[in-house]
Amino acid sequence: MENLKELLSAHLQKENKVDIYYPRVDTNLINEKPTFNLTWSWWAFLGGWAFFLYRKMYLMAFVFFILSLLTTVIPFGGLILALITGATAFYFYTVKFYDDLQTAGHRHRDIALVKEDLRKLGGYNSWVVFIAIIFYSLMIFLTIGGFFTSLII
Repeated sequence: MENLKELLSAHLQKENKVDIYYPRVDTNLINEKPTFNLTWSWWAFLGGWAFFLYRKMYLMAFVFFILSLLTTVIPFGGLILALITGATAFYFYTVKFYDDLQTAGHRHRDIALVKEDLRKLGGYNSWVVFIAIIFYSLMIFLTIGGFFTSLII
């Protein structure tokens, strides 16, 4: 796809992230359509659902949040889900990017207008980093507290 970096830059709204996202999005776009190819995101591996919330993929954030709750009862469930999240995050982002390109009418409109729409449709939620830090810190605190409580009782 011509102008992919330029369009991706408008959608990401962070110029310094284009070099990270570009090769992965390009890998997941076959004949200009999203197709799953294994890529890796450390951010998604470590952050899980927070990655999707950060990138405004609200349905995926909800699904991965529910899955993270459900996998707590499965041995190594959290690790398995983290591996799946890390391996699929850029594919899901590519799907969102592609859908937003279609919404912006990238084949039928001037690129400046498409980029303007991509800025509105894409972007990120900067507050998610703080929420994730608080949430995961609380989970660690509760886990450690539960462990020590079980030793005392």
